[in-house]
Amino acid sequence: MKDCNNVYELLNYMEIDLDDYEKEMLSDKEKRSLKGLFKKKRRQRVLMQIGTIAAIFFLAIGFFSQTNLGKNVYAAVQLKVAEISYSIGVSMGIERDIEPYANVVDQIVADNGIEVKLSSVIIDKDELIFSIIVNTNKAVDMFRFDYDIFINGKKLTNYGATGRAGSITDSDSLFFHTQAVDVEGIDLKDDIDVRIVLKDMELITGTSQEKRKGKWQFDFTANGSELTANSRTIPIDYSFNIDNQEYILQEFRYNPVNQKIYGKVKGAFGVRYDVYLKGHDNLGNEVVFYLASVSGEDLEFKYSNIYSDLSDELTSISLTPYAAKLPEQSGKMSDDYRQVGEEFIIYLSK
Repeated sequence: MKDCNNVYELLNYMEIDLDDYEKEMLSDKEKRSLKGLFKKKRRQRVLMQIGTIAAIFFLAIGFFSQTNLGKNVYAAVQLKVAEISYSIGVSMGIERDIEPYANVVDQIVADNGIEVKLSSVIIDKDELIFSIIVNTNKAVDMFRFDYDIFINGKKLTNYGATGRAGSITDSDSLFFHTQAVDVEGIDLKDDIDVRIVLKDMELITGTSQEKRKGKWQFDFTANGSELTANSRTIPIDYSFNIDNQEYILQEFRYNPVNQKIYGKVKGAFGVRYDVYLKGHDNLGNEVVFYLASVSGEDLEFKYSNIYSDLSDELTSISLTPYAAKLPEQSGKMSDDYRQVGEEFIIYLSK
């Protein structure tokens, strides 16, 4: 064999006997993923440079998938998301360490050129939080997707959700996304079977949108016992009125992951309002709770860590309610927020 500094040119001079390798069949999904990879233009350009013999060598391994090397090629395809670890706390914007309360899943599914890694899941009262890493394999500004969630085999319907997403280390193809989904009646002490099915990805670049049909399904078991053991509830007896609506605050529940105020809303619902509670803690830090959900008469305010996490040293929180009418049609939010109640204090016993 003559000297050669180019590994692709070197392959042209290699004699490969595929019978020397132990045969292991890849799944149909792996085959489809490999075929999709090699159909990409940038891969085609590389193959054209390799030469006829080397191209046949790689295609035989990729398409017929008869050898261990075929499995290694597939592993390399997924290398980007497989080796990336992105804390669920960082993706939620939480500064304190909440990893002890996360159920680590680390499952990877690739479909239609997009790789998705479900990294961690947290189960809290009436909430399932999941964190994913997405490799779009092309430069985009952002992505979005539809999804279905099943708890113990039952599909969730009519649920609310909030999310947070962004790029990883300023990449234009690697992103994190964390979704907090309302789930009522979860038994936090026992294991629950969860299925998350992401589908119909939409890749967004500027004003253009590219739809990618696909299915990224994850099945796992999780529980919230560790977080439940570190949760506390403080009763509240406070109410305020906005026109013909009465907002009744009943309890403050907090733990290292979530800090929420639960209550009821009663009255006429002809006009909708954006409501938040703003104030400070006993240490002088600013504190804001936003109205996260209303389901029937049940309402939930959630702490917004726009300033920082709630301090572990606080002993009281002073809050005042503010509200503004929501627009009847989609458009600019009103800046006309007004105070709608007196200041009240939540005391946290230590």
